[in-house]
Amino acid sequence: MKVCSIDGCDNKHFGRGYCKTHHTRWIRGNELASPVHKKNSLVSCGHENCDRPHLCRGLCKLHYERLRINGDPRISKKHRAKSIDEIKWREHKGYVYGSYKGQKLMQHRFVWEQHHGRVLHPFENIHHINGMKNDNRIGNLELWTKAQPAGQRPEDLVKWVVDNYPDLVAKQMKGKGSGKPNSQTRTRVNGVAKDSTSRRGR
Repeated sequence: MKVCSIDGCDNKHFGRGYCKTHHTRWIRGNELASPVHKKNSLVSCGHENCDRPHLCRGLCKLHYERLRINGDPRISKKHRAKSIDEIKWREHKGYVYGSYKGQKLMQHRFVWEQHHGRVLHPFENIHHINGMKNDNRIGNLELWTKAQPAGQRPEDLVKWVVDNYPDLVAKQMKGKGSGKPNSQTRTRVNGVAKDSTSRRGR
């Protein structure tokens, strides 16, 4: 097997007489004579009684993963919250995540469900009012919904709202008072769409 031409380097030849590391140094104009350190071969894990090669933060891959998941390299078992208060939240790509009883949780959805005492429907989303995805105060969370399919007949849409949000419908109907129902039509006057409301039973 052809090896690197640099004295003391027995790595496999890559190009121009050099191994891949020395070839990269040559392209970048760096010093070629400095020694090549093989990844993770010179430093061991800093955890007690562990001689595995170093990966990150002074730890081997095993202990680093324990630190990342559990917050402590000494804890071998994955943390499982036994109560809501024991949930460990962590941030990823702006959102805050956790797990409870083996299920992955998104904090903003969890906070909204706990506050309102019900589970969100698949077609419901929680919107962050101020745009900050890690600000999960209940005052910053707003319920949004998008029913599928996007196009619906009016009577089907009304039935869907009544079936899924009966409390909201009752509240809206109560706020209208005891007046007679309005009949609203949409017409065009000189090519311009206008709404006209008429009261029935006059």
